[in-house]
Amino acid sequence: MHNFTPLITALESAPLADNELCRVFHGRGHTTEHLSHLNIDFYPPCLFLVSYDEVDSQTLMQLSEQLWQWAQQHAKELITSLVFQQRAGQQTENKLLFGQLPSPHSVKEGDSEFLVDLMSRQNTGIFPDMRRGREFVQAHSKHAKVLNLFSYTCGFSVAAMRGGADSVINMDMNKGVLRTGKQNHQLNGFDRSVSFLPHDILKSFGKLKKAGPFDLIIVDPPSFQKGSFILTKDYQKVLRRLPELLNDHTQLLLCANSPELSEASFKALIDEHTQGAIEFVERLAPTHGFVDVDSDRSLKALVYKTAQV
Repeated sequence: MHNFTPLITALESAPLADNELCRVFHGRGHTTEHLSHLNIDFYPPCLFLVSYDEVDSQTLMQLSEQLWQWAQQHAKELITSLVFQQRAGQQTENKLLFGQLPSPHSVKEGDSEFLVDLMSRQNTGIFPDMRRGREFVQAHSKHAKVLNLFSYTCGFSVAAMRGGADSVINMDMNKGVLRTGKQNHQLNGFDRSVSFLPHDILKSFGKLKKAGPFDLIIVDPPSFQKGSFILTKDYQKVLRRLPELLNDHTQLLLCANSPELSEASFKALIDEHTQGAIEFVERLAPTHGFVDVDSDRSLKALVYKTAQV
């Protein structure tokens, strides 16, 4: 018999009534060692349970039934489905265990709304741990010309437009995620002044230099994308070109989500390859619900600005 009490306790204290995207249980933060392979997110109206280790069918049945029973008793109006994602091994597998999902499925975060897909791929369409980053962008985009590199489904761009940006360029080599990004903008009523460029960023700096300089630059690459980007090898190539895109007051949000790259190593990498063109301002606090025993292993979202000579 496994002890899943901490998961139920987390559900009891989660802000489910806000009906917004949130992390309910952050096992990956290693605060509860025997459950460090599990996360639970709330993608209203769905509980999304993820395991990074293999879970046998009996354990999964026991765990999911406990979660669903709690939901039925305490949050029946709010939680109408439960999806399980197995992320161990080669293949990610998603299963709808209880209830039904809305189609299309969108979730709210503050004033914005984002399309998500909890069934067909590893990433859902929005990263809950980056909420603080999106809030930072929204707060610093007034009248700004914004560049969003590795834009994925363009959550930062929606935040920038919500914050009053003059224009945003989104760049990602995956046309599919940019299509979703475009839909996210339409969903939020932002149809103008936003471009979606399906290009390899490492080969597109000439085009970006012509479009620049920018007031706000966001760089949030994947840790590893087979055949296109390996964080530890390719990030420096992006950093080397950033000085060409700056004006006197550019702000930058530079992100890395690799447990292997400590904050000090990340800063050293930035300093080495931007050669004094930018200076560190702050590291954004973790998003609510993402408590981590070791902050070096968690998401690093660092704010920089053009160095004042």
